Amino acid sequence: MPVHDTVIVSARSYPEAEETVRLLRSSGMTRDSLVIVGAELVLADRPAGAGRLGRLTARNAAIGLGIGLLAAVFVTLVADTTMTGLVVMLWGAVYGVIIGALTGFFKGLVNNRPDAGFTEVLPARYEVRASAQDASVARALLDQPSQRAA
Repeated sequence: MPVHDTVIVSARSYPEAEETVRLLRSSGMTRDSLVIVGAELVLADRPAGAGRLGRLTARNAAIGLGIGLLAAVFVTLVADTTMTGLVVMLWGAVYGVIIGALTGFFKGLVNNRPDAGFTEVLPARYEVRASAQDASVARALLDQPSQRAA
């Protein structure tokens, strides 16, 4: 695999870099000859996800519903009860939703504390790179007047 050590284009955003790679690939360069690399990495603080509490609660309630129904099926098949199978399934679903929703709610409260921020490493710009042998071809393709008009 070639080492992609030569910078062809530096772009401000990933979509711009993708567009350059698309242009070069449509001109005949192979997928393996080009890479997009994040450059000038910076630390960015991001607050904890606002609005995630409801989604987390709902998702865990749905998971609890599934687990409750599975437990109810097991109980109706194995245990001797005075309740009908439908009633056992209903109570399994109800308890599953309640336990799942409470689990998701409290997990969301713990994860969304005001002091719980996230630090990400983000690139300030993106570089389209190629190996030294492919770099001259890529630059020539990008310098063509028909490519700039497109």
